[in-house]
Amino acid sequence: RSKRVLTNIEFCVDVSGSMTSPLGEGTRYDASMKAIDEFLKIRQGDAFGLTFFGNNVIHWVPLTSDPSAIRCAPPFMKPENVPYWMGGTMIGKALLACREVLTSREEGDRMIILVSDGDSFDLSNGADEEVARTLKRDNITVFSIHISSGSTPPEIATITGMTGGEVFPVDDPQALQAV
Repeated sequence: RSKRVLTNIEFCVDVSGSMTSPLGEGTRYDASMKAIDEFLKIRQGDAFGLTFFGNNVIHWVPLTSDPSAIRCAPPFMKPENVPYWMGGTMIGKALLACREVLTSREEGDRMIILVSDGDSFDLSNGADEEVARTLKRDNITVFSIHISSGSTPPEIATITGMTGGEVFPVDDPQALQAV
């Protein structure tokens, strides 16, 4: 018998105030969580974790092969409901926190799917390259869904490129299948 190699996938979802901006029939956050639910259907058999971030990080769902907890999470972390200390966007801090979760697993591939709409000041002045080198050293690939009509921040493109991942715009219907 051959055994499929497990991929440990950590969703890293922005819950800053800008994620309340309208998108489709809801908000950017709503669209993000709907896309994650679709992704869970595509990647059965992998382990998934869910991390929410703003200025701070909350690991909401530990890595598990049971995605039901992730499917139940959306109402609890809507950006309009998060505590004030979650305001803002610190992507570098969030990616490194996800790294801690993924490196705790010895078995399987490691992937972060970053879902964000903004810039992050904690990735400036070369910090993006430092974060990317750390993630690459730990064999973590970062994919990003840029959930804004604006251009992708160059720091995010640097991180995804250096780790072997890619950035997908929000209007790319094939993005989740490509990941």
